[in-house]
Amino acid sequence: MRPSPGETHRPRVPAPAGRSPRERPWSGAPGGAPLADAGAAPLAGPCAAHHPDELPLLSIAIAGGKGGIGKTNLAANLAIGMSDLGRRVLLLDGDLSLANVDLLLGLAPRHTLHDVVTGRRRMEEIVLAGPAGVRILPAASGIEEMADLDEVRRERLLRSLARVTGDRDVLIIDTAPGIQAQNLRLARAADEILVVTTPEPPAFADAYATLKVLSAHALARPPRLVVTMARDRGEARRVSERIGRVARRFLGLDLELCGVIPRDAAVARAVRRQQPFVRAYPDSPAAEAIRDLARRLLDPPERPRRRARPAALQAA
Repeated sequence: MRPSPGETHRPRVPAPAGRSPRERPWSGAPGGAPLADAGAAPLAGPCAAHHPDELPLLSIAIAGGKGGIGKTNLAANLAIGMSDLGRRVLLLDGDLSLANVDLLLGLAPRHTLHDVVTGRRRMEEIVLAGPAGVRILPAASGIEEMADLDEVRRERLLRSLARVTGDRDVLIIDTAPGIQAQNLRLARAADEILVVTTPEPPAFADAYATLKVLSAHALARPPRLVVTMARDRGEARRVSERIGRVARRFLGLDLELCGVIPRDAAVARAVRRQQPFVRAYPDSPAAEAIRDLARRLLDPPERPRRRARPAALQAA
């Protein structure tokens, strides 16, 4: 059936039969239904306040210079890992024209951020119920105009996030690969920027390029590095030191290695099944690494107890 003009249809790829003994089943919202259709409580508005004893919103951008480095997988599984630690998480698919967070989690959104940008839907109407209580803002796929929004539409999109972050503790932004202005604007709106790389030379060369462009702007704090697909922590540390030396010399950045996600066959198996690996293979090394990273980001020693919400996420 052909979708109506106001809808975005994404086919769900069927998962292959069979399940390994260590795998656990998972099911998200039925058919990628919006929260209103899934029976969830309505989203809070822009003036919604946190409980006085709770931290305000923490926003984390996941950035990377190239595709194929596990960036989206990191964002989706980190969101679930933080939710498992009791945080209310919103995951934004920031690859506005080539979205794949929904596919990674086996969801089929009826509406996307394209509907918000074009005025067909409000931001709160497109939110999906994901695994572990994570809420998801799905982006569009194959819509050229979303690849290069003008400044007015970009700012409108960022500010409209305030309509759906009022009752959330954490916002995770999975940015598109590359150093286009649109990607960097999303990243710079966040409190934390995690730059993702693998041990492959092209990947960490692109990671340095991303750091270089980001460092030209005022940031809430210096970006930090996450190395994925590493054979072991030693290999990740060598990659971090190599990028760090160049970043310190030419950019004046002291680069911190924030997390290491090991190369793990469970990750590829979970992707093929359109399931988060922290759910399908909770005892895998990659899942344990995600939990370690989530704990580190949520409770760093230097993090203040109260912080202002980033200006870009304030209500317009």
